[in-house]
Parts: sequence; structure tokens; C-alpha cells
Amino acid sequence: MAKTGRGNLFKLTNKQKNRLIDLYASDMPRAKVQNILSDEFGVQPRMIRKLAKELNISTSLAHTPNDKVLVYDIETSRIAGKVWNTGKQFVGHKQLRGETTIISISWKYVGGDKVYHLTWDKNHCDKTMVEKFLKEYNKATMVIGFNNNSFDNKIIAARAMKYRLHLDRFVKSYDIYRMAKRVVKLPSYSMEYMCKYFGLSVQKLKHEGIIMWDMIEDGNPAQQREYLKKMVDYNVGDIVATEELYLTLKPYFGTVTNKAVQQGLPKWGCPVSGSLNVKLHKTIFTERGTVQRILYCEDSQHQYKINNKVYMDFLQRAMSKYWE
Repeated sequence: MAKTGRGNLFKLTNKQKNRLIDLYASDMPRAKVQNILSDEFGVQPRMIRKLAKELNISTSLAHTPNDKVLVYDIETSRIAGKVWNTGKQFVGHKQLRGETTIISISWKYVGGDKVYHLTWDKNHCDKTMVEKFLKEYNKATMVIGFNNNSFDNKIIAARAMKYRLHLDRFVKSYDIYRMAKRVVKLPSYSMEYMCKYFGLSVQKLKHEGIIMWDMIEDGNPAQQREYLKKMVDYNVGDIVATEELYLTLKPYFGTVTNKAVQQGLPKWGCPVSGSLNVKLHKTIFTERGTVQRILYCEDSQHQYKINNKVYMDFLQRAMSKYWE
């Protein structure tokens, strides 16, 4: 039990203890956390440090949650195989003469200016590239892509397993293609069509077709360099288009993370922006009689659902001095 500056004992209530643990687990700077809690608890910041030390949560953790939201895209090679003729046919694994290899990976952080990229080496090996990319992938709180749940994520996982590289299985994934198919009815769900339909300033780049893979995989050294650069340009263009599509559509889609809780804020905070500038939009009732509240964030324009218990917390705390 920590002592105050005057020698008096300060005992945490269960609510204060949970609040302290939640904020120390967030991604806010420790100095800011201590100032917030000192105001709430009515003690000096050094008292908060003592209390955290007693609870054994004062040590900075290497894996403190961050806000790295990563947009990425990959391009892969074809697999050579032995077949008898043209037309539809079953191709067994014994007929394959290679495996799916990643040619290029491009990525950027949401809100950042720079787009990064990597390519396979001159021997068409992707091990070094995958190893370098995983250092970024594993740091992300969420990855965003187009059909990435069914393709990109699984290819990355397969290559990581092949090379026995560490892969964070708990990185959240946001698939724009899957979200769109679940929420809206469009004539086409291709990225090119969606960019045009939603009037985005950035359009998906077009490429020369299968000749790019012919030149990259089987061309002479000069052709391989030329067309690999073209593929990287195409890959980078996809990243920019994907980010703008995500930023345009996210107010209408759900989310897979909760930024408010990540920052140590209440569960009723906006899961997309972390903002507390929210209001009640409507109340709905399920067939079983459960009360559900729909909140609306003024900053992100995101609508989201919370249960009635969390809403009661919103009513009690949203108007208090701390949350103003």
C-alpha cells in the first residue's frame, strides 16, 4: 500500500486499480498516463508511479500496442507444370515443377506518405524479402488489403512457415473486398470498378498482362529488370488505391479493432478513431429482448453498436469533467 507525501496510506479501489492497469496497458506515453491518473485519483504523479510499481506493471513492455495500420499487396509467380494437352483437366501435385513464390511486396502505413517495396532476388528466391517484410507485418495492429484474407495473408503465412520465420498470428486483417461483398450490392467487386464507382482520385493502374510474368520469370536479365520495375510500379499503385478505397468506405463498414480501448479509453469510444466525441444515434431491440445502442462518432462518421451495460457507463462518464 503506497504512502502519500504526508505519510498517509493511499489504497486503490477496485475501479481505480482496473483503470490504472488499463491505461498502463495502452499505447499512451507513461508521462501522460501518470498525469491523467493523478488528476483522477487526486494524487501526485509520483504516487501513480509507486502504485504501478506495487502492481508490477511499471516496466515498459517491448510489445506495447501501437497504431501501425499497414496497407499491403503482393504479386506472385506462376507454377510450372507438366500437362498432356490444353483444356480443362486435373493437375496433380506430382506434375508441378515449382511452387508459388512472391515476386514483389509493397506496403505503406495509413496516413503516411512513403510507399515501401521489396522484390525477390536475382535467383528468384523470396526468402530475404519475406524475412524483411515480416518485421513490418508483425509490428502492425491491423493489415488492410483487397481480397487479402483469401490470398495475400495466406501466401505470406505459407512462405513464413516454409522458411521457419516468425509470423504474428494475431495481427488483425481488414479485407475491403470481403467487406464490400457483405455490405453492398455492386455490378462488379473488382478494385478497378470500385475505384471508378466511388469516384476516387486514385485509379488502379493497368498492366501489360501475362507478358509481364513471361519477361520477369523467363526473360533475359535486361528484360527481367525492366518488367520487374513495371510490376513494382503496378504494385505500388495498388497500395495507394487500396488506402484511398479504405478511407472512403470505412465509415460504412464494420471494423476489426477498437482504437478507443487500445488507447486506454472507455469501450463506448469510437473503435475507428478512438474519439470520445460520440452521441447516441438510436436504440434497437433484438427478438430476445436485448437492448442495443447505436452510437455515432462525429469525427470519423462511424456508426457502431454497444450493449446496454456499456451504454450505462457512457451515460455516467461521458458528461463528467474528465471526459469533456
